[in-house]
Order: sequence, then structure tokens, then C-alpha cells
Amino acid sequence: MPSSEKRSADPLTTGERVKWHRERRGVPRKALAELVGRSEEWLRLLEVEGRGAERLSNLVNIAHALGMSDASTLVGFDLRPRSTPGVPEHPAVAEVRLALSLALLAPAADGPRCTMRSLQERVQHAWNGWRMSRAQYIALGAVLPDLLTDAIALAHWAPEIERRAAHKLLTHVYLLAQRFAFCVSATSLATRCTDRALLAADQADDPELLALAGWAAAMTSLAADEPGEAAAIALCAREHVPGTSTPREAALRGSLLLFAAIGAARVCRPGDAWRYWDEAATIAEQLHHGYQHPHTQFSSANVAVYGVALHVETGNAIVAADEAARLDPSEIPSTNRRAQHFIDVARSHHRAGNAAQVLPALLASVAESRETIVYSSDARDLVLAQVRASKPEQVPQLAQLAQLLDIA
Repeated sequence: MPSSEKRSADPLTTGERVKWHRERRGVPRKALAELVGRSEEWLRLLEVEGRGAERLSNLVNIAHALGMSDASTLVGFDLRPRSTPGVPEHPAVAEVRLALSLALLAPAADGPRCTMRSLQERVQHAWNGWRMSRAQYIALGAVLPDLLTDAIALAHWAPEIERRAAHKLLTHVYLLAQRFAFCVSATSLATRCTDRALLAADQADDPELLALAGWAAAMTSLAADEPGEAAAIALCAREHVPGTSTPREAALRGSLLLFAAIGAARVCRPGDAWRYWDEAATIAEQLHHGYQHPHTQFSSANVAVYGVALHVETGNAIVAADEAARLDPSEIPSTNRRAQHFIDVARSHHRAGNAAQVLPALLASVAESRETIVYSSDARDLVLAQVRASKPEQVPQLAQLAQLLDIA
């Protein structure tokens, strides 16, 4: 149907459609305004008088904040989904992608090249490097192709008595690959690795490991901008955790609740989001001080970080900034997670209108992990906004950051 015919059949103005969708999702006007970096009065004028509704970029941002895949229902004609161009492809992505296929299609004719024990040590070393290195993407990308090749071969050649153990190890290698792909914004590769991890965990016949693979699947769904799907997967995976009798089991349940919370927040269900977060916080309080899950890094500090992110997602940017100021980043054990936390802090300052605090938060992220910000679309949006709002040549640190991200 031509757009003019569609408009004539629809008595609502664009502003009225924005208001209808906002109210249908239960999002307060002030919260939505913060999510798109505007004032409550600006949004009121858009809804009532249509001011600003003629700018497509405004409507795309509103649709994204409301958890809509695109702005078509706001403007009355088809639009492409919101996307953030410019995130580069990591040089190791192609090699990892190829290894996934070749290891199955052309397995070594004379058996695996290593033992399960030696491969287990390599996997543990890779996880440690991921948490502690400031160049974790380069480090992990360099070892993943061989890890995948060797783990797949071990599972292929394993005798029946070792089959479950081999598939458990293979699951962990796929989870390493998924984490790498997720963090470098290689969403299609992350999806492949997630599916492989779920299948390998099922072959291992290990419910807790299957739940961990479900946690990775929820993470991948968030990256694919499918927050409702992520929440559903996280809650379903939680049912596979045997119980909460050990700190590891309890922490895994808490980790899944945090992803369910983020997913719920992004589909405008703040009540559910905070209920899941509260459950996770209760679990964290019951764990002994300093405990963290070996893979998800669930801990009290982790819960606090997600609390900041939830405030950002639900339109409470000022509260998010206040909560972030009370959080001790040194308690976050992973350099990558600390770097991502500072990006969330920058987002909260941007939405709260604290423009002067955005750049320091982004620079703090760079100090933790130079790679994290390069592959973060949120960070690129923030840097671009800073460049447009100021003169980078007069702010050397901003100019250097823009150069790092290849932003003109």
C-alpha cells in the first residue's frame, strides 16, 4: 500500500502514535525522554504538537528505546532497522569461522593432536587471559582456531568411556569462541558458536553445563537485538540448574536472572526487570564475600554493575550515574567487564545531560581495555555525539579517541 494511502487510513498523527506505543508499553514520558537523550518537555511537544516528528532520526531513536525493531509503525511506511555502522571486523573472525567448519569437514585422519588434559590446561589459560589481559581480543583470537580444531577432534575420536568428558571440554571451547564473537560484535559467528555449545552440552549430558550454554545463548540474543528472546532463554536455562546447594549453582542462577532482567528492561517491562535483579541480588548476598562464578563472573560487584545498566535501560540515567559513583570498579575482576562498565557509565552521563562526564568515563574504559571500546557500538555512538558537540582539535583526548575509533 502506498504510504499516502496508509496515512489517509490512519487518523493518528506520528506524535499520537508515539504516545500510544509509549503508554501501551507502560513507559513514563520522562523515562523515554532520557533514553533518547532529550527532555521530558521535548517529548511532550513531539507527542502533542508533532515538533521533531519530521526528523526520521528522532523517530528511529524512539522506536529503538521502546524495544521496537524499527520505526515503521511510528511513521507509517517501511524503514530499515536502526544500526550502528563502523564497528570493524576483528581480523581473527574469519579464521575462527573457518575453523568451525574445517574441523568437522576435514578431521585429522590420524586422531587428535593433544590429550584432554593438555587441552584443558590451554582452555583454562585462555580463560585467565581473557579476564586479565588488556588486549584480550587479540590474545583469544590468536588461540581460538587451534583450540576449536583440537577440541572438535578430541570429541570426534573419543572412546565411549571418555565421550561425555570430551564434549564437556568441547562445550567450554565453544563458549570461549562465543564470548569472543559477542565482544567483537560478530553476531552471526556468536550465534553459530552458541548453537554448537548447546549441542555439545547436551551430548555431555550435563544439566549445569547446558544452563551455562543457555546463559551464552541469552547473551547472543541480546547482541542480536532480541531482548525478549534473551529473557525467555535465560529463564528457561535457569530450570536446568540442578539447584542452589553449591555457590557455583546459585551464582549461575543469579547470572541467568541478570540477563533476564536486561532483556525485560529492553522490552519495556521494568517491573519484571527489577524483580529479576532483586532475586539475583539476594543470591549474591548469600554467597561468601569475594566469590565469583568462574565463567559468568557473577558476584556482588557484578550485580551492582548490572544495577547501573538497568537504570540506564529503564530511563533512570541520573540514578544510574549516582549508583556508578558509589561502585568500586576494582571489585570487578575482569578488565573487559570493567571497560564495559565505564561505557555504561558514559551512557548514563550522556542521558542525564552530564556532557562533561562522558569523555572521562570513555577514557576510563580505554584505560581498562583498549579493545573493548573499539568494538562497542554504544561507545562509538557516544564518541560521535561528543565530536559533533565540540571541536575535537581543541580537546586532544577526544581527538585521540576519535582517531582510535576511526571517526572523522
